[in-house]
Amino acid sequence: MTFYERYEQCCREKGISPKSQFAADKLGCTKSSISAFARSGKAPQGSIIANAAKMLDVSADYLLNIIDTPRKINSDCTEKELEIFADIKELNTETQESLHAMISGLLNKEIYKKNYAVKS
Repeated sequence: MTFYERYEQCCREKGISPKSQFAADKLGCTKSSISAFARSGKAPQGSIIANAAKMLDVSADYLLNIIDTPRKINSDCTEKELEIFADIKELNTETQESLHAMISGLLNKEIYKKNYAVKS
């Protein structure tokens, strides 16, 4: 799947016309540039890919067909959370699963539960 095919699919899912002026403005290019991506099958420059990922709330790797899931790290993450995420990616699958079980266990302890009660 080319960049444009994945981009077009994501646009349709978000209710965005992939070659619209709205999309071009969000991407930081022209409508004719978007048409050129569609014709050529080539990926655009990095800033356009980054803008597309932001607009569509997916990862650039997903748009580039490097990964098959559109996951995106929440842009609200703190520096520490991003460091932790990077560290976790370095672990093997078995260790990641063990870490996930440990974190789940911690979160189930009453001391770690958050109270979201709404005051009337």
